[in-house]
Amino acid sequence: MTTHCIDPPQTRPAALSKRFVLWAVFCISVAFYSFLVWEAGYKLLPANFDPSHQQLFDEVEAAGNAGVPYSEIAEKAQEAYPIWNNLTAMVTGTYFGFGTNGNSDPVRYYDSMEPVEKSALSLHMVLGGAVLILGMFQFTPSLRKKHRKAHRAIGGVYIFALFAMCFAAIYHMVHTGIENTYQGFAFHIQLWFLALSTITAQVLAIVFIKKRNFPLHLGFQIYTFAAFLNAPIQRYDWAVLGSIYPHLSQGEVNNLVNILTFWQCLLIGYGLFAWNRSSSPVRSTPVDVTPHPKGLQVFLGLTTVAAVLTVLVGYIGSAGLSSWSVAQAVAPASTLAAEAALYAGKGLQTAAFGILIAAAILSGMYLMMRDETSRLARRVFYVSAILGGAQQIIWGLQLGEPSMAVTAGGGFYLVSGVSLAGFALLALYFQTRGREHLWHEIMIFAVNFAFAPAIIVWGHGLWYLLDVVPQFYMDRGHGYVLAAGAAILTPTFNGFIGMMTSRETQSRVIS
Repeated sequence: MTTHCIDPPQTRPAALSKRFVLWAVFCISVAFYSFLVWEAGYKLLPANFDPSHQQLFDEVEAAGNAGVPYSEIAEKAQEAYPIWNNLTAMVTGTYFGFGTNGNSDPVRYYDSMEPVEKSALSLHMVLGGAVLILGMFQFTPSLRKKHRKAHRAIGGVYIFALFAMCFAAIYHMVHTGIENTYQGFAFHIQLWFLALSTITAQVLAIVFIKKRNFPLHLGFQIYTFAAFLNAPIQRYDWAVLGSIYPHLSQGEVNNLVNILTFWQCLLIGYGLFAWNRSSSPVRSTPVDVTPHPKGLQVFLGLTTVAAVLTVLVGYIGSAGLSSWSVAQAVAPASTLAAEAALYAGKGLQTAAFGILIAAAILSGMYLMMRDETSRLARRVFYVSAILGGAQQIIWGLQLGEPSMAVTAGGGFYLVSGVSLAGFALLALYFQTRGREHLWHEIMIFAVNFAFAPAIIVWGHGLWYLLDVVPQFYMDRGHGYVLAAGAAILTPTFNGFIGMMTSRETQSRVIS
């Protein structure tokens, strides 16, 4: 067993003040969404049913398809649609806000549901907004630490509302089915993952608070809050990306949003955990660093070999995803053709990318599993990760906007590249600051993102083996969206889980 001395950070009151201001702005934006979702839930109540809305939906959708200015249909839209739909259309234009392949279909379906199903969905919406408001108080460090009784009381209400909200969502998904879920199969699977993972995380949070394990309790509790943030973040993404791509349908843009949302939410959750952790005092004893279990070492070693072989085969003398038969069976031909066009006539550049990613995986895993003090391995990782991430960003920009043909556009490459290069640079920053505990924590994110180009191939292989994606949705790129989403979510999720027991977390007395 080895030990690492603690290098406590210097106190910076000004930085803490900036964090609080940022948190306040964030809370205002979430509270605004809570108001919008409460209004939508109220409008959905069976008592507010108006059969004339079905005709208004058709009229507004037709006007949206024609690109009619919002001012010309505002009265009808405000009568039939929730406020947040109208605000989206005001920001993005009516084609994106109300047009076909957007939110008009689910709003029309919600209006036609049976009263008990409407009530369940309305309950889900109202409780979702309430949980977001409660979470603001629960995860503000000063309130959490200074008002313990209030923290416990709010926590009890939070947990009760969480379970009720999740089971209301499950009831809705069971009765709605894939065919009536917005965007169909891909989004339906994501909703199930959110509901089940949130319930699991909440149960674990309760178990760990009973065991007085405060870091794990805080981590899993923040995970539930991050999961709830998917709803407001998704809608803000629609508004932002819809204003950038007003000529696209909301459904097309949502292919990109499906890749972005949970990545954004988990990073927000990570920042929230780090803020709460930094408010805790530093332990007076060094952190014990135990060797990795043999079984884990074998598993990670085999995974490393598989990932290196995947990227080398996929980018040396090949054309990325289109060279894999499992991807050809899952992803639309137009998506694969658009991606293959990135590498056409650029064999040397593509091969260099494969070598860079392989070098990042090997050097990163060497640092994490064998010798983290190796200067050579650190330099190899920084150079290969930053250059490999930059190449992915270039490809993402070249692949461009999402569409029904390209599915998610350059979303995967942009998010993967920004994450790989960004976390590598952040790790280098903490190294220069002498913050080895934080260096190690950030490296878990960085090294995991080096695996993303391999994970997206494995994701296609998984959906190919499961053979559960209906052909209708397969042809529309849902298998690709789920594989790309998994390639982004898996590294982020691993880093998020790793932070709960990281050396930086162990060096703090979290209570």
